[in-house]
Amino acid sequence: MNPFLNQIASPDTIELLAKFFDAASKSVKRVNYNSETLEAFDLIQAISCYRYFPSVDECIEAFPSLDSDRNKVKYIWEQFDKLTPKQLSDIYISSLNKLTFNEDLVA
Repeated sequence: MNPFLNQIASPDTIELLAKFFDAASKSVKRVNYNSETLEAFDLIQAISCYRYFPSVDECIEAFPSLDSDRNKVKYIWEQFDKLTPKQLSDIYISSLNKLTFNEDLVA
């Protein structure tokens, strides 16, 4: 399981996030990794991590595979720091709208 999900206390939240990211991955695959959809998925993941982890180091601790991209992660955090919560939410919602989920996610 994703280390990000392991750090969340509520089993219900873990299940919901696991379902969400699984459905989002399927959405990206369904459109044959269309660049706009892939970018939306990446933004959703990045914003989710930014909101959950207070620092770049904690994010990389949860996702060790990002260590080689530490400078990129730091840059993304710096850009997100410049946005208001509303702007960040608007980007998140806009990105969600670019993904097509099947009904299993909400069932």
